[in-house]
Amino acid sequence: MPERILVADIGGTNARFAFADAETHAISETQNFRAEDFETVTAAAHAFLEATGEKPKVACFAVAGPVGADEFLFTNSHWKFRPNEIRSALNLSRFLPVNDFYALASSIRHLPNDYFVKVKDGPGYASAPALVIGPGTGLGQALIVPFGEKHRIVSTEGGHVLFAPRTEDEIAVMRLIAQEHPRVSVERLLSGRGLVNIHRALCTISDMQRISLRADEITAAALVGAYPIAVKAVDMFCAILGRVAGDAVLATGARGGVILGGGILPKIQTLFLKSAFVERFVDKGRMRDYVDAAPVRLIIKEGAALIGAAAALQEAP
Repeated sequence: MPERILVADIGGTNARFAFADAETHAISETQNFRAEDFETVTAAAHAFLEATGEKPKVACFAVAGPVGADEFLFTNSHWKFRPNEIRSALNLSRFLPVNDFYALASSIRHLPNDYFVKVKDGPGYASAPALVIGPGTGLGQALIVPFGEKHRIVSTEGGHVLFAPRTEDEIAVMRLIAQEHPRVSVERLLSGRGLVNIHRALCTISDMQRISLRADEITAAALVGAYPIAVKAVDMFCAILGRVAGDAVLATGARGGVILGGGILPKIQTLFLKSAFVERFVDKGRMRDYVDAAPVRLIIKEGAALIGAAAALQEAP
């Protein structure tokens, strides 16, 4: 029987655990946990293993933040852990923590076609890097860099570059966000909290009452078109993401293509595909053709990072 790998996709809000087949990377027995319900990552992992009754020997956790230190601190969560403590507590012979967008990038070659929808055509260049980017609790980014017949994945913290507003509304929104966060990174707008920031700022600018402080309620209102400010907030969110993704292609040479991930876009797929994302993505002046070469796809199914965690473990030295 093939070995089963314990895999996890741990963000700032939710932790998803599952088992992966070591050969095919197929995922099974997925369970979701909220970070606020557990004191530690270890406690959440124990809860999953107790429910399944299994005792795996190897594991890979995809985590939302930079990986490499002896103690891992999540960028948008109270959780933290030491890899050696996880290995010991779960009685693992091997444990690999990777950045969540490293795992997402690792999954791309293993995902069936029905995991994707096309956002934008483009010839792409097999010899150029591909960019994986997406908003969730934060704004994750990673590069898939080809060399010869192989590839290398580079996780980045591109979500923390400074936001450069273009329109008058964006300038006004940035000024309001800057009252609380003097350094306004793109993640302050392109994340769950970022959508709340945009919506709150637009309500203030328009002198209108807010419907909610929660991102999921803002997107729900936008989807049914019942609240104009919510629609405007989602439209601005998608347009800014297009500009940021296009700028990232310019900065990294990622004309191999762009893959959009994260937890927000699949939930607003219909609005996103009608938004100004593509228009802003290619709006690069004399560099328009350079960026326009990159095709763009959106991951629409859950579980990609779990598949990627299994692939990352198998590909690691």
